[in-house]
Amino acid sequence: MRELVVKCTTFRDGVQAEGVEVTDLKGTLMAIKAIDRLGVRYHEVGFALASEVIRERIREAMNLELSGKVAAFGRTHPADVSAMLELQVPVAVFVGKTRANDVIKVIRRSNLDENLKLIHDSVSALAKSGAEVIYDAEHLFQALFEDDRSYALQTLEAALNAGAGWIVLCDTNGKMSPEKITEAINIVKTVIPAKHLGIHTHNDRGRAVVNAETAFLHGVSLVEGTIGGVGERTGNLDLCTLLPNLVVEYGAQGISPEQLAWLTETYLLVCDVLNVAPRNNNPWVGGAAFYTEAGMHESGNERDRGNYLHADPALVGNRVRVGVTDQSGKANIVSKARELGLEIPADKVEQIALAHQQIVDAGGDFGLADASFYLFLLEQLGQLPTFFDFVSFRAIIEKHADRSVSTEASLRLVLDGEPKLHNADGDGPVNALDEVLRRTLRRKYPELMAVRLEDYKVRIVDASRGTAAKIRVRIEFTDGAKSWCTCAVHENIIEASWDALLQAYIYKLVSNGHPRFGASVAEVPAAS
Repeated sequence: MRELVVKCTTFRDGVQAEGVEVTDLKGTLMAIKAIDRLGVRYHEVGFALASEVIRERIREAMNLELSGKVAAFGRTHPADVSAMLELQVPVAVFVGKTRANDVIKVIRRSNLDENLKLIHDSVSALAKSGAEVIYDAEHLFQALFEDDRSYALQTLEAALNAGAGWIVLCDTNGKMSPEKITEAINIVKTVIPAKHLGIHTHNDRGRAVVNAETAFLHGVSLVEGTIGGVGERTGNLDLCTLLPNLVVEYGAQGISPEQLAWLTETYLLVCDVLNVAPRNNNPWVGGAAFYTEAGMHESGNERDRGNYLHADPALVGNRVRVGVTDQSGKANIVSKARELGLEIPADKVEQIALAHQQIVDAGGDFGLADASFYLFLLEQLGQLPTFFDFVSFRAIIEKHADRSVSTEASLRLVLDGEPKLHNADGDGPVNALDEVLRRTLRRKYPELMAVRLEDYKVRIVDASRGTAAKIRVRIEFTDGAKSWCTCAVHENIIEASWDALLQAYIYKLVSNGHPRFGASVAEVPAAS
């Protein structure tokens, strides 16, 4: 199989996604270096004629020691050409019009030849300066099938003849099917040699990955996409799915096993820099990508990992995760315990399975709350230490005539044999309880001050009971080095929240002696 060439457009295309924020230059540069470890040849990091902030990103990226090359993006316009020449970018990416209708109505040229000259002159100027040039043919597929096919091909030839090394076929609105992708490539290859062809797909119809795979299998070598598929509307091609698909399944060259193994860690880092939550069910790199909770499935996995898992998660730096929910059998519980570094004695399995079932029957769910399950196992095994003795708490919410709301919490517990009473204000009862718990424990356990709440979710367990329904609270925490999740259920939302908070801090104290659980992706032992 031939070489796969990758252009990552995360910090140009990806930042156009709704909810994405890129404000940290240091973090952005760190992410670009991480992406470079994947064997990416081109890093498209910004629009050359954009704000000074983006131009600074381009300049700083060019100063990084990368294996790949930094690229700036621009239009086939004199102003964009000047901006790229000023930046002295090693790679220039131009986007140009391929639909005759766009030339007349969008960029308002009096005749089609003017657009061909713009393409030629823009590409030629950067090529003569010594830059490598990539030409993105906007709406190429629609131009071939719904507009003037002959003219569309002329635009591609104009770019190639002017010195573009790559001609990228863009499915700009994500409309194409694999069949149309194949047909278009065969048409384009009549005028452009396959060795110069690239593909740029969008996910508007959920076909970005399969269309790019189809293109590669039909002779296209360059693929453009983003980490996690972030991008405008429904997103761009997800490199985190495409790369392992092509490398693992089709044997594509150009990305080594060692490089591919960085994929999951890179995905999580990029999500953090872009300020977006990682998708738990993302293929290959998601937290649930190699997750199983059904007892029958896990029993099969214990005998043969290939039974239900499509690949070894270690190929992309991920790991097998076993959940314990209402479907979990004894095999799941034993397997999950081993994952967390605990061995359940044979004579304890039945007892723990029954205790687990009682929690499930009451509405509990350890599915994503590994920290809660870990504490449950320690308690069942008689290994859970006592750090303090809880006595009582009180949370008071007071609404005033001016519509303001104040919240106060008080906590009584026994620490080292001495009774303690503390009060704290907060923005709501959960925050107030969090504050008073930290205030009470901070002298004895200063490491708890690094713990912070990352996510708080509430779900009704049995809606048929109305306001008397049980509430399931799931909270995610981090100490800056690792993250963990706890879960609790009660008819009272404050009690459920308190239980989840308490578990989180106890887990932090316990896990100081058990670093395996909750480690970052890079620290987790590879699954066999």
